[in-house]
Amino acid sequence: MWNFSLLKALAVWGRLAPLMVVRLVMFGLVALVLGIAIGLGAWIGIRFQLVGGTADAVLGGSAAFLLAAVALAIWGRARLQMLRSQLLALVVDLVDGVRVPMGQGQIAHARSAVAARFGSSSQLWAIHRFVRGVAGKVPAVAEGVGPLMSMPLLGRLASGGLVTQAVLAHAYRARPENAWEAAHDGLVMSTQNARDLLGTAGRINGVGWLLTLTLFLLLLPPFVGLAALWPAAGPTAGAIAAGLAALALRAALIQPLTLACLWQAFLRITAGQEPLGEWRGRLTQVSAPFRDLGDQAVGWSPDLAAVP
Repeated sequence: MWNFSLLKALAVWGRLAPLMVVRLVMFGLVALVLGIAIGLGAWIGIRFQLVGGTADAVLGGSAAFLLAAVALAIWGRARLQMLRSQLLALVVDLVDGVRVPMGQGQIAHARSAVAARFGSSSQLWAIHRFVRGVAGKVPAVAEGVGPLMSMPLLGRLASGGLVTQAVLAHAYRARPENAWEAAHDGLVMSTQNARDLLGTAGRINGVGWLLTLTLFLLLLPPFVGLAALWPAAGPTAGAIAAGLAALALRAALIQPLTLACLWQAFLRITAGQEPLGEWRGRLTQVSAPFRDLGDQAVGWSPDLAAVP
């Protein structure tokens, strides 16, 4: 049913401690900035009485949150993508039994491995964008995934982006001279095994959200207590802070574990298989990003993977 070893996933997770410290700092800062933006926006809404009543705080806080989220997305896109890629590189190496250093050496190892495999940050972002675009089509193209999972939006929400990460992990592990071609093949293999892969990804993602909810419930009392020190904030502010903290912990600590689980499942589900032409043809017909990915693979040169 699960197609992976939880004990092995936990062992890999424990070896990722240096990277997870970096992720904790990064996502903790993101949560802090968003929390400050919400609080400042709520204060501005109340101060200037935008619409009147408690709606002022809601309107001001929501507007500030959206602005801060967009600014962070623009500022941190490359940084967050690099963190994701470093994580998948380390997970792949650790599952394969590759010796990975601890401490700061782990970050340097991951950075050099990603650069050697995918090239510059712009190349890395481009391949991620293409893979993500095609992965959203996989549920609609595949067979036997059920009427709900076959809807691209629901399929993507259920898998939580894990299929995209698995395809990129496959592109990293395959290690041909052409990373775009490896990602192309990984998408085909994901499609021809979509029923098992999406089902496993959905279950793993569901457990990840249950852990996130548990963290939120554990963090809620202390954050509400802290918010009570400022009467104007109220329990809502404590709940928002607890939610942001839980999401930051999910990104920093839970997502590495879910990736370690799904990557093992991907290896077991696709063991001994080759990409089938039938599924490659189906994806080519329905997905423009898949065709573009193939064009990029044809035009790829090993020199493009050199670190700039």
